[in-house]
Amino acid sequence: MTEDGDRQRSCACRSAQHISMVPWTIQHSAMNFSVHKDSGAEIHGYLVPDGFSTKPKIIVRLNGSAESIVIDCWIHVDGAYAQGLHETGDVAFVLNDENVPGISTAPKVEISDPETGLIFYRRAAPQDIPKKVLRVETSYVPHSELDLSLKKHFQFFEHRVERYGFETVRQMLEILHQPSIYIAGRILLKNFRVYIDYNIDVTMIGLRDPFYELALRLIIFSRYSQHKFAFVSERDKSIFKPIIECFNGLDTRDEAVVRRAIRQAPKDTLAVLSSPFTQQLVAANPSEPAQLDSVVGALDALSQFTLFDSGQDDTSYAKNISELLGLPEGSVQMRAQLEAVHQLADILREISTAAHLLESDLILFHFIQKAQQRAHRGD
Repeated sequence: MTEDGDRQRSCACRSAQHISMVPWTIQHSAMNFSVHKDSGAEIHGYLVPDGFSTKPKIIVRLNGSAESIVIDCWIHVDGAYAQGLHETGDVAFVLNDENVPGISTAPKVEISDPETGLIFYRRAAPQDIPKKVLRVETSYVPHSELDLSLKKHFQFFEHRVERYGFETVRQMLEILHQPSIYIAGRILLKNFRVYIDYNIDVTMIGLRDPFYELALRLIIFSRYSQHKFAFVSERDKSIFKPIIECFNGLDTRDEAVVRRAIRQAPKDTLAVLSSPFTQQLVAANPSEPAQLDSVVGALDALSQFTLFDSGQDDTSYAKNISELLGLPEGSVQMRAQLEAVHQLADILREISTAAHLLESDLILFHFIQKAQQRAHRGD
């Protein structure tokens, strides 16, 4: 074997030894990843694909080039094999100038999973914000414009993470070797609390008028059959199928039509729309409804966020995020609320069935508003 070959094999062995010490307490059918070393000359990591027999591959891109290099993972990891996470256990890699020419001097390096497109590693840059940030999305229509305006400031970035499985999101929250992380998504907070508490520096969340959120969801689901909105996941298509079918084609501008549709809808169908904010803060699964006694837990969860915005206006959340992250005012972009949604929200506000659906969220907002009033009086 050549000297270069010996060196590459030695690097591969050291990488495998490091990875074998990682606690492989992860479930099947989940993508897992890590890059634990980037010396400039070499990058060491692993990728366990979402598929027991899938041969792991990574895509490497340098300096934003349209061209990329596909690398097969070849280093054996005993933990991945022994725990049945992958058929062969050959899930790790070492990148250097031999298999990726120019990587040692490239200021920009991206490594991604070819199946999902997830970029799970970017080479650090001097301008990266040295914080691990989680923004919990609560709007059914995601504020991607807000997240994307922050992308250039972080080494690891992913938004709309609800698209991924539990284990993949957990892996994002547990990234140890990258100090600059931004994650955003409409996740169930309870399932990830332990990972957030020990590895995330900054947490952010924004709410809004519960009737506005209910109106937004009704508009989306009543039009889904015609528009197939990309942010509606396969899981949500199943969960909200009764709503999609019941309100298909609903004229949300006609108060009489909206009243009749809600009055005639089965209770079990409407139940999937009940108090989404409280549910997201305290529930362990998306079909678990929020209860009145969940409000205390929801308030406690909100109190633990670094930044909370109640949605009183369209500018405060973005402005406060900029300030919190040390960015110039105007750096964070957020679209304004929609007048058509407000109009439907005003209709729903006068329908007792809708108010009953949102009972927990309305109580939650009552306490939030009372706390804000006391805070203002204190000022």
